[in-house]
Amino acid sequence: MGVCNILCTSAFRKEKIRTVHIDTSLQIERCKAPKKANVVEGALRDFGFKSTSSFAKLEFKGAWLQDLAFLYKASQSVERLEELLSYVDDHLGANIKTHNRLKRCIQSIIKSLSTVKGLPYEAVLVRVRNHILNMIDGAYAWWESSVDHEFNGTACVRASEKPTLRGSKIDVSIPQCKPEEIKCRIIEFFENYKTYFINIKLAISGLEKPSNQLVEAKDIIENAEKNPKYLCGKGRCRKLGDVLIAMDGLKMDYFAANNDKEWILLSEVLDKHLINPVREAKTDS
Repeated sequence: MGVCNILCTSAFRKEKIRTVHIDTSLQIERCKAPKKANVVEGALRDFGFKSTSSFAKLEFKGAWLQDLAFLYKASQSVERLEELLSYVDDHLGANIKTHNRLKRCIQSIIKSLSTVKGLPYEAVLVRVRNHILNMIDGAYAWWESSVDHEFNGTACVRASEKPTLRGSKIDVSIPQCKPEEIKCRIIEFFENYKTYFINIKLAISGLEKPSNQLVEAKDIIENAEKNPKYLCGKGRCRKLGDVLIAMDGLKMDYFAANNDKEWILLSEVLDKHLINPVREAKTDS
């Protein structure tokens, strides 16, 4: 049964079920250690229908899964857990641009360590390495089970490409798409929802200090208005990520995300309620 049919069933009409569309940022939070994951799961428990976007899955692969692959490779070059932590700090700690990657890597190690019980210290690294491998291998199956529906308005072929394991090597690469070989539906998606895209562009223009990501999105939308093929190639679609994910969730009541700089504006323009359980938890503490 399609999502439109599901949301229009008599059960939904008789007793309105709250629906929520989940961004990449919170999907990643759900993969972290219980202390962080439970904050998000508790907030999502109130919703009877949860969705996400295939484009969020692409971002998930390009962030969380690529970080796990980085950790797995690093774990094969060291012999002790403290050496792995030192490796991560040396490669990611010195550059402010890799701050988010550093945080995600530390969180994935914490998540792995949360599964360790009663092992001698010498065996902990092996357990962490195997757990990281299992997280990568089972990531897409987890993704599918984590929501009731995945919208796929852009039909992103890169999002559908699962991680591949070849011996001790993991491939979570995202090949660059070619403008002359368009295989997705992003142009059609843009044309179908052009009014919404333009409204988002205008709202960004009205901000006093928009985030760099929103400025990039505005520029891409302006160029796509003139020529929709501008969206294809040079990773432009990925720079429009939050906008595409939000547009995929137009049928939902709520948006759920952990990057307020972008999602407060998107929620206001698209007339959605926004929840950010991570921010709310920090406010309550």
